[in-house]
Amino acid sequence: MNFPKLIPHLAAIATFFAVVVYFFGPQFSGKILANGDIDAFRGSANETYRYRQQTGEAALWTGSSFGGMPTYQVHPAPSGNQLARVRGVFWAFMERPAGYFFGGMLFCYVLLVVLGVNPWWSIVGALAAGLATNGFVLFKAGHMTKLLTVFYLPVVTLGILLAFRRRYAWGGLVFALGMGLSLLANHPQMLYYFGLTLPFFGVARLVYDLRRGQALHFVKATGVLVVGLLLAIGSSATTLWTTQEYAAETTRGGQKLTQPVRTPKDASGTSTADGLSWDYAMRWSNGLPDLLATYAPLAAGGGKGTTVERGSAFGKALVRGGRRLPARVVAPTYHGALPFTEGPTYLGAVVWALFLFGLFTARRSLAVWLGAGVLLMLLISLGKNFAALNQLLYDHLPLFSAFRAHSSALSIATFLMVLLGVLGVHHWSQLLDTDAGRARKQLLYAGVTAVVAGLAVIFVLPAFLSFSNPTDEETITRMARGTVNDMPALLEGLWATRRSLYATDAWRSFLYVGLSFGTLFLVYRRSLPRVAGAVVLAALVLADFAAVNSKVIDRTDWGRPRATIENFALTAADQTILADPDPHFRVLNATVNPFDESTTSYHHKSIGGYSAVKLRRTEDVINAFLTRNEADYDYNYPEASRQQLYNMFNVKYLIADGGNGTQIAQLNQEAFGPAWLVREIRRVGSNDEEFRALAEASDLRTTAVVHEEFADVIAGLDPTGGGTVSLTEYTPDRLTYAFRSNAEQFVVFSEMWYGPDLGWTLTVDGEPTELVRANYLLRGARVPAGQHTLVMEFRPRSYYTGKTLATICSLLIVLGILGYGGYQLYQMRRKTA
Repeated sequence: MNFPKLIPHLAAIATFFAVVVYFFGPQFSGKILANGDIDAFRGSANETYRYRQQTGEAALWTGSSFGGMPTYQVHPAPSGNQLARVRGVFWAFMERPAGYFFGGMLFCYVLLVVLGVNPWWSIVGALAAGLATNGFVLFKAGHMTKLLTVFYLPVVTLGILLAFRRRYAWGGLVFALGMGLSLLANHPQMLYYFGLTLPFFGVARLVYDLRRGQALHFVKATGVLVVGLLLAIGSSATTLWTTQEYAAETTRGGQKLTQPVRTPKDASGTSTADGLSWDYAMRWSNGLPDLLATYAPLAAGGGKGTTVERGSAFGKALVRGGRRLPARVVAPTYHGALPFTEGPTYLGAVVWALFLFGLFTARRSLAVWLGAGVLLMLLISLGKNFAALNQLLYDHLPLFSAFRAHSSALSIATFLMVLLGVLGVHHWSQLLDTDAGRARKQLLYAGVTAVVAGLAVIFVLPAFLSFSNPTDEETITRMARGTVNDMPALLEGLWATRRSLYATDAWRSFLYVGLSFGTLFLVYRRSLPRVAGAVVLAALVLADFAAVNSKVIDRTDWGRPRATIENFALTAADQTILADPDPHFRVLNATVNPFDESTTSYHHKSIGGYSAVKLRRTEDVINAFLTRNEADYDYNYPEASRQQLYNMFNVKYLIADGGNGTQIAQLNQEAFGPAWLVREIRRVGSNDEEFRALAEASDLRTTAVVHEEFADVIAGLDPTGGGTVSLTEYTPDRLTYAFRSNAEQFVVFSEMWYGPDLGWTLTVDGEPTELVRANYLLRGARVPAGQHTLVMEFRPRSYYTGKTLATICSLLIVLGILGYGGYQLYQMRRKTA
């Protein structure tokens, strides 16, 4: 073993470990980082989690959110994907966040080293990719899957580049591994954005190969990547198949109604026939200040928790208004285009310097791919603020309209910029030994470009910014908790403070860029050894990000696990409801916005919840009936409709405000129960009629609304409503009922419709019976006379068949890498012998 060659690799691992200990030290003392999305996840997933703890089985359906929905995007069940068993190796078996960021740096380091980059320069790239402030913002906001997908991109890229470097077997296997891990992370939007950059590489590479008469090589490389992609897709067959089915039934899958229900946030509705509406999809769009914040962190004012000094213009305005302030005060400094943000999408001044340098020094095919890819990601992140491009993509590019928060495209830009920058330095350092004159010109051109761009940020671009925000007055009033008499002075002080923050950080980043190019200049002059130059750049990256990231996640953001559990502490109202022996009913929490929170779901089966992928029919009813503002809807329904729907949903308890910060539980005696028999079936010919009938039916307890698509099932049925039906056993995805009647009846179940043929089945004494959609979003069934046991069970074929396929494909990837790696090692030893 050649130990000296291992030194830089061991140094890299030690550096990455030291970095995560520095940034996430409290994790190693048992603390956790609280964030909103994770708390929301805990509430939504608690029923499924408890069920798995009690039975050891996975529930594919939960009744705790929005009356019922699949758990595919809430708390996914084991999918058969064996890559889930090995990914802990890449995180050094550390929990998040330390494990995630360690893995992100390790993946980037391996990519660069395998591509031939000097290990010390590779450490620079790994630190830059892993510590970008945007990643810290994502983690603090709870966007774990998005962050993981971005951290896996180096593995995907390595596979692509190995294949085109004629390492076909390794290229296909590594690409399969990278894509498999990325798909396992389950944030397809990030993969989609990265995929949009690949045509630049493909075209550049095709031209390169054709000019050299190597078209067959291009075909072979492409072929092995296609095989790798198919294996990766197969390894996540469970997730992809179930998600594809589910998405079609959610707000991402288009409208069920020809006259969509409008929501208060978006007058055009949350989706179109093919996906999300333009306004909803583009709500999270960057503006020019947000793009500038990728270079100068406070160019857009920072995040919602930014503090300024008492001596700032805003602080002085507050003091003049008679307010007593500490040394630093939280100020509404953010003035970008996003509704709000946890922090700046700062990609790093040193990263920008390396990126600009790489544009002039990297190989042309890489510069075209990565440079054009970064530009595309920047423009996509602007969303509605660059409609010339994004409206075109929204209208014509498949799946583009299914995604929201296009500002997150900047997460892809981070990796692309780092990759181009470090590869550019690598090629430039090689050129120093063969053509120093050309290397000098490249350094000069890149340096001049960086200076001109930096000065433009400092002196020119501020003229295009207003430094104001339409919500400034409202925000200041809310912070002051009342009327503000000196509003004009406060506004002027706030705007002046924002200008000052912009100027200070623009000069700060200009300095870091200058130091970066100064280091490269010393390396060119050979005044600084290349290893020392890499160490200096690594130190600049660490210093740059440490100063910014420590403000995004500081020591006060960490707490003991018990502190997060307190968010779900039982109230007196909760205890009253939980004491009810009834196995299955729903709860409405009127003390909060019930349709945008998950604390209620933690303890109860809530009619509300928190999810960005609600079932379309559920969303329609919520918007039209349960959260109404007459000016915002095309449909105007009587108030009685709302209570009747709550009864239909079996909302047995209402959590109300009891005064003095307490909550009380109010019993709803009119709730219909888990299931009931009707004496009338009203047939309708369209989804719109079915929907309107919810308001028009005088008594949904005795009348069921059924679409004509189920006419064959209910043909000849004349129910009387006589008899009984009761729930005898409840688990999240299996419900058992006792039925008794002297005549054939139609049963309506207070369970959300998901189908047909998407997994829910009904048996009567073990014999299959077809489920019918009733009342637009519930389930119903025709049941013969007599005494019967009804069992409704969720067994989606997409999950169980997909699990088998996922097991096979993921094993092929793992065994393929181990087997081929072992074969290569054997061959090397034979040659050595």
